[in-house]
Amino acid sequence: MSMTSIEPARRAVPASEGEREQMEIAFRAALEQLPENTGFPYEVRELARPVFEVGWISGVRTGHTGLALAGVPLPPHTFDTALSSLSAAVNADSGPSVGQLVSYHGSQQGCHGRYWVTRIEWELDRRGRESTLYCLSEYRSGRFVTALTGVHAWSLTALPQHWQR
Repeated sequence: MSMTSIEPARRAVPASEGEREQMEIAFRAALEQLPENTGFPYEVRELARPVFEVGWISGVRTGHTGLALAGVPLPPHTFDTALSSLSAAVNADSGPSVGQLVSYHGSQQGCHGRYWVTRIEWELDRRGRESTLYCLSEYRSGRFVTALTGVHAWSLTALPQHWQR
């Protein structure tokens, strides 16, 4: 019995300049459809870009982007959900960042709700381990008003929204 190489019927062809151009326009259009204050960090958008590119170019090559090309956009929550998942994965280890919306669910039950992270402090405990503490604020009358200080990461859930002015 002889071994023969199995080769695909067609050779893979890299994305053309036109396909990449279309993808970039569609990607920007999808980002623009997101509701205000969902400013995903640059790193999240860059993680999403290659996945979007694969889907877009696959659609172009199979002829399934007709509606998108005709100006019928995806519902904003579709793209928002995908980016939120990426954002959660990126931020899982690092915790919330300054300017990020968080949900507080700590020991002060009367204060449960959504706040903006306005300051992050690091301190060493008695054993020399670093502890991260967050300052949470509400945005009222055009300025941030401190609501909670010294909040531990386990009392927060980071949300995908970031402060945008």
